[in-house]
Amino acid sequence: MSFHFCDSMIHQYRTEGFAVFRQILPASLISDLRKATVRVPEIARNLRGPQAQRLQPVASHDIDLKPFKDYAELPPLVDAIARLLTPRHKIRNEFDRTGILIEPAERPGWTNWHRDITEESNVPDLEEFRRITRDPHWFNQINCPLYEDNCTWYVPGSYLRENFTEEVAAAIAQRPPEGASYGELERAGIVYAQGMPRAVRLSMDAGDFAIYHPNAWHLGNYLPDRKRVTIHDFAPTPELLDWYRRWSEKRASN
Repeated sequence: MSFHFCDSMIHQYRTEGFAVFRQILPASLISDLRKATVRVPEIARNLRGPQAQRLQPVASHDIDLKPFKDYAELPPLVDAIARLLTPRHKIRNEFDRTGILIEPAERPGWTNWHRDITEESNVPDLEEFRRITRDPHWFNQINCPLYEDNCTWYVPGSYLRENFTEEVAAAIAQRPPEGASYGELERAGIVYAQGMPRAVRLSMDAGDFAIYHPNAWHLGNYLPDRKRVTIHDFAPTPELLDWYRRWSEKRASN
């Protein structure tokens, strides 16, 4: 079944902070992107070791960017992002921030529950940040899997509010002891992800496209035996790019 945009996606994105465009990438594009990324795990692990979970940015490596440009300019995707957000939100074709998320090679692993940017992140202007972080038209993040991907967990609606006390407690990482078995690590990752109140799992198939607010609570939980090649991207406006520039300059000056 081909992708069809529904107005309910707009409501879901504004209230819950995420939306998934099911099967929006055509099979031919998925195939082209798979071919272009076949060496990504090898490159990432050579650079960062066997537990590497991403290669970023793709533009800095010897990767065929033509399929990525086709992805960024795919008419149904461009239209869906424009309808969900605005026509000014576009995936950039420089791919200087685009990453590829992969599975670790040896042991299960997971990120802590986190919000990407908070009031403690040395933002350019605190009052401005308090306003824009709860605006669904500002920050966004993209996961576009080329294979089945059930790694991302998300707390709907959390970008619109302050932390709940139980969320802060659940986010404290309870890592297994050194020498834990594969099975113990696998179970610990699931228990940790499920321990966050109201969390949901973004279960996706190849060709799906998830766009979500990165300042909500979220995490990634990864298993070596689950192949993962997922485009990690965003669709900014010029204003958002300028905000990131100002944020980078302030952090560099401190």
